[in-house]
Amino acid sequence: MFGGLINAAEKEDKDILMKESMDDICEALEKEILKSDAADEVKQDMLIRLRKLCGTETNIMLVGATGCGKSSTINALFSCNRQEEYVEAAKVGSRADPETRDIERYRIGNLILWDTPGLGDGTEIDAHHREVITELLQEVDEGEEGEKTALIDLVLVILDGSTRDLGTSYQILNEVIIPELGDDTGCILIALNQADIAMKTGRHWDYEKNEPDDTLKAFLEDKVTSIRTRIKEDTGLDITPVYYCAGYKEESGDVVYPYNLSKLLYYILNSLPVEKRAAVFGGLNTDAEQYEYNDDDMDYNEGVVASADSMADYVAEGINNGAVAGFCILGAPGAAVGMAVGAFVGGIKGILSHIFW
Repeated sequence: MFGGLINAAEKEDKDILMKESMDDICEALEKEILKSDAADEVKQDMLIRLRKLCGTETNIMLVGATGCGKSSTINALFSCNRQEEYVEAAKVGSRADPETRDIERYRIGNLILWDTPGLGDGTEIDAHHREVITELLQEVDEGEEGEKTALIDLVLVILDGSTRDLGTSYQILNEVIIPELGDDTGCILIALNQADIAMKTGRHWDYEKNEPDDTLKAFLEDKVTSIRTRIKEDTGLDITPVYYCAGYKEESGDVVYPYNLSKLLYYILNSLPVEKRAAVFGGLNTDAEQYEYNDDDMDYNEGVVASADSMADYVAEGINNGAVAGFCILGAPGAAVGMAVGAFVGGIKGILSHIFW
């Protein structure tokens, strides 16, 4: 994406390989479960979980003011440039008014991204945008057994780090998103984009290290605290925003690579139920450069890879024959199945390690 270090054809091949590899791993594990010596009820239980893990769609909605960087965030995190057989883009709620942009949907395998129109362009247009966002939040997904759940699994609210005026975003959060979600407010994640230009008194960006200097870091931490405090006072929710930079190339030729993108991805994964994470892995941007620069609070790249471990526990959950230790179910008749689960997670982590390590 940046500097021509990875050409488009190579990147597209890696993206498709990720999708195909995820499918192959799921198929291989299903075969291992079926041919194992585990009891039929154990096999059936694991197959149900495996098929749910590998076949479940994950819906992420992005909301924010015009210019906050929703599209650049999508392009940085996910592989929206794959071949047409893997990517489907569609407009939702289209109107005849050419000045009104509606929700755009991007499908990458089982991952569906909903890019809502930017807010803050006028009262009438914003009113329409609020309507389509509300309608999407009210959509339900009917499961195989008839249970109905909200279609949207995660609402990613992106704030513009370069402006002090966040009133429009607070308003849509307080008046639309939170009321529509009701008790399910745990699926809200707030991210502060454009961290590199957050200060008006100077750039304070270290191009060599691709990170904020100490002055900017302190400013961003204060801004995060301020946003968290205001949300807490307005809504009662305790949400700590993640600040990041989606990355771009300036007219001067200087490149600002993504910063804290792995941190954002780590928080996205951990905001989703375990069975919803496989779709995110299958839709990732596979350009390793995207994830190179992060703060040093923790190793987010390792955290992203390690989050695949939880999928092993999910597939193996409920098995009565033996206990889950690492990724191997000890004791007959579960041992063979346990090894297959371990191979499943190992395969996924093998793919991810080429991107994040």
